[in-house]
Amino acid sequence: MRVKARRLSGVLVAALCAWTSAALADDRVPEELEGAPIVEVAIEGPVARSTPVRLLGIPVGAPLRRAILRRTIRRLVATGRWLDVQFDAYPVEGGARLVARLRPRVVLLRVDVFGGEVFDAGQVRRALRLNEGSSLAEGTLDEAETRLREAYAARGYERMNVAFTVRETDDPAVRVLIVRVSEGEPTRVARVRVEGDSPPEGVQGALNVDVGDRFERERLRTGARAARRRLRELGYYEARLRVEDVHVQEDGDVEARFSLRLGPRYELRIAGHGPLDRDELQEAMRLEEDRLTRGGVRSAAARVRERIHRQGYADATVELLPVRAREPQPGFDAVLLLRIELGERRVVEGRRFVGAHHFSSRYLDTQTIAILEETLGSATPFDPVDDHNVDRLFSEQERARLGNPPAPVDPGSIWHAESYAAAATHLQELYQADGFLSAEVGPARLEDHTVVLPVHEGPRTFIYEVGLEGASLLSPAEVLEASRLQRGDAFSYLTLEEAKDRIRTAYQERGYYYASVESEVAFSADRTRAAVVLRVRERFEVRIRDVVLTGNVRTDEGLIRRVLDLEEGDLLTPSLLRSVQDRLLALGVFSGVSATPADPELPEREKQLVITLTERRSQYLDFRPGVSTAQGVRVRAEYGIRNLLGRALGLSLSAQFGYQFFFLDNTLEERFNALSLEDRLERRIVLAFSIPYVGLPDTTASLSLTHMRENERNFGITVNTADVTLTWRPRRFLNISYGAGLENNSTDLFGGQAFDDLIENTTDPRLRQLLRVPEGVSTLVAVLATLTLDRRDSPFTPTRGYLLSGSAEWARTIRDAEVERAGTIERFESHHFRFVLSASAYAPLGRKFVFATQLRFGAMAHLNDASLTYPNRQFFLGGVDTLRGYLQDSMVPQDIADEICDPSDGDCALPDDFNINAVVQGGDIFLVLRGELRFPIYGSLRGGAFLDVGNSWVDPSEFNPRRIRPTAGFGLRIETPVGPIAFDYGFLLLRRRFLAEPIGSFHFSIGLF
Repeated sequence: MRVKARRLSGVLVAALCAWTSAALADDRVPEELEGAPIVEVAIEGPVARSTPVRLLGIPVGAPLRRAILRRTIRRLVATGRWLDVQFDAYPVEGGARLVARLRPRVVLLRVDVFGGEVFDAGQVRRALRLNEGSSLAEGTLDEAETRLREAYAARGYERMNVAFTVRETDDPAVRVLIVRVSEGEPTRVARVRVEGDSPPEGVQGALNVDVGDRFERERLRTGARAARRRLRELGYYEARLRVEDVHVQEDGDVEARFSLRLGPRYELRIAGHGPLDRDELQEAMRLEEDRLTRGGVRSAAARVRERIHRQGYADATVELLPVRAREPQPGFDAVLLLRIELGERRVVEGRRFVGAHHFSSRYLDTQTIAILEETLGSATPFDPVDDHNVDRLFSEQERARLGNPPAPVDPGSIWHAESYAAAATHLQELYQADGFLSAEVGPARLEDHTVVLPVHEGPRTFIYEVGLEGASLLSPAEVLEASRLQRGDAFSYLTLEEAKDRIRTAYQERGYYYASVESEVAFSADRTRAAVVLRVRERFEVRIRDVVLTGNVRTDEGLIRRVLDLEEGDLLTPSLLRSVQDRLLALGVFSGVSATPADPELPEREKQLVITLTERRSQYLDFRPGVSTAQGVRVRAEYGIRNLLGRALGLSLSAQFGYQFFFLDNTLEERFNALSLEDRLERRIVLAFSIPYVGLPDTTASLSLTHMRENERNFGITVNTADVTLTWRPRRFLNISYGAGLENNSTDLFGGQAFDDLIENTTDPRLRQLLRVPEGVSTLVAVLATLTLDRRDSPFTPTRGYLLSGSAEWARTIRDAEVERAGTIERFESHHFRFVLSASAYAPLGRKFVFATQLRFGAMAHLNDASLTYPNRQFFLGGVDTLRGYLQDSMVPQDIADEICDPSDGDCALPDDFNINAVVQGGDIFLVLRGELRFPIYGSLRGGAFLDVGNSWVDPSEFNPRRIRPTAGFGLRIETPVGPIAFDYGFLLLRRRFLAEPIGSFHFSIGLF
């Protein structure tokens, strides 16, 4: 081992000298130079110009000793930059002259690939296993060529040729590798032969190999596997299908040969009553994968047995018997008999944790059930019903065809020894993580329908003292604070490892990327106290030498480097690596970004940062349907181009169309049916141009043109807008945007003549003013700023965290709307400031229970006396996103209701000439507070009980948060990959009967707040 180390490090090679020189060999310094002062240190050879002498770290004037040379050699070789290090010493006047000869480790600056079509440049580099930063040693290119030929041969290109050219650079340790690939013509399949038995119908096609196909060995193996599966499906469980040696034709093409031995065809028969249906039993046996041998029979039977044990039949026996049938069915030669004897089902009615004191039995039971559900699976509402219900629904013939469907299994109600063993291991780990280092849980046993889990807690260990050694760059207080270890805390090895990780992270964030932490623990005799010693090895700061990009085939390298904003000499820290990934992913043109130092396990003061990029497709097409009671059915399609000109510029065209057919009241149905098809078809068409990098960090810009038609309960509006938006996202959870735009609105009130009559017949001037809503065509300019802080654990089904958002808009009409009413022209203008605040919070309550709450507030501030609020900027309450006791946007603002009927007058009723359906239910200020308890019901089915309170006012001066209207209800949610499907019914707890408010309302949507 010692000799090998000396050879690799080039230890002190003999320099044959006459009377002018002395040799250093075998780690020995010549006697005449031993202890002589080093007068001069020099580097000779090809790297002399590019390598400073100070790199050696040998000071002039130091005595020449064997130890100093050995340390220098080891340090230089350990950097990984040098393959060989050699020193020669020469006597000079006043001492010794030391000369270093360094043989560099040659690395690749880049790998250029030309000529490949089957594989792109990135795939060729991966096959070669050569890339920027790879070492280039003797034999490297030969091995790389072999790997590349194998990769091409696997794709059918066995005649390919490759040529390598290595070019030097200004740095003798750096090379450029040029790879030229000549793929040639692919090898073709000239003939396909199946020898032996004739293949049954469908087997030949499963091979998926035809004459003229490109020859690929892996494709032959894949086809053989598919054909074997087909044979098993047909009952040929003993069939053998092999890929024989491929015969090469004179012209270089090949003959693909397969050999087939069918054996008997089996009919699968099941005897005995099993808890699984026929399909599940066949799935458990996996007969289509394994050939029917003695070992295969035993394995298939064992798999079925395990599946039945998981149903609670711990004593079940399973036999799988291949037999020759006396009277086989037509087309079959033999019978494969699956015989099941269930025995008694082991039912579990409860669990006892004998000896448990630290954790409550309820907590331990919850943890146990969680492990059982994980290992056994939990029943869902989509599981097959039990035999009793099948008997009621189907005839005997139909039931025989379907087999015996299993009853849904509650993991907590059956005995399965292996699952309880896993639960015991989990509980033991919980104890050990809380300081009970010698705790033992289990083995579990079943006694009279009760699972008994013995618990031996043992002594609990606490931290008595924490010692620290080796910390100087960070103060001891900083290191101990990072560790979060305190005297009196429970001790566990898990806690200790987490503490060491935090200390390492603290050092790494200061630039000491290769800092390490070791620990030593001493226990008291009774193991109740632990003394922890942390030993820190700080090492050195690590800085970035240069940055190498790989994988950016289409994206401009200059753009990437500007986005990175990295400079030579920057500290290498984990937060910097995360920032690199976030910045590049924010461009939207990469599906993956990996930022790692080259040779990450090799400690160096300067590291090359390698950024590996995976580009997304330059074009995409997205299609998304949706449905809800608020918006009806909708379809959205988007076509986009990413990375225009290689500058990460984006261009997209999206179109969303919606059609409302959920009419839960007659008024809404009449209004929508009266619309033309063009107006009834809601739409949103957007042409957008995005600039993900504008020269500012974490800032993007977009320009969009939008055409939109939107129908609400009381009005329809057609909008054409052009706007520019800047978005700043300094953190993943924080988003700030600022935009300005020009907007053209065409507003139609659905009240029609009824609305005109209502305005004309209303004698109360205040009520008349409250009912006035702008309509007609107008043009306005708007500026909008928004802020979002999202700390939820999931955007679809959050269980903890919070979401804060706020928006502020200034808008002013530059062309007022005009409408003729009662022979006069009314002009409407708007000059306002609008802001909306929203806060949602989520808190887990025990096992799978979540409490969700939301507070929303919005207000309009008009900046002149003539200003009115356009309907699309009013606040409407009612529906799935506000008060679920009301239909969508149907709640009448409080001050309008008070003007219609003063509650101080006692019983109220609408005036005879007042049509409540003509009222526009929008307000200028609103407040909503919602709370919902979400809980599991069965499998993926969940429930929710909610209370929504809130109100709105047209006149902001009438705002009174004590006058809120309460609604409550319940709902069902079905969890899906795209979010929960929600069915809600809300009740009005305080109905305003004079407004003909309903008892409650039904809502359907995808997603929750």
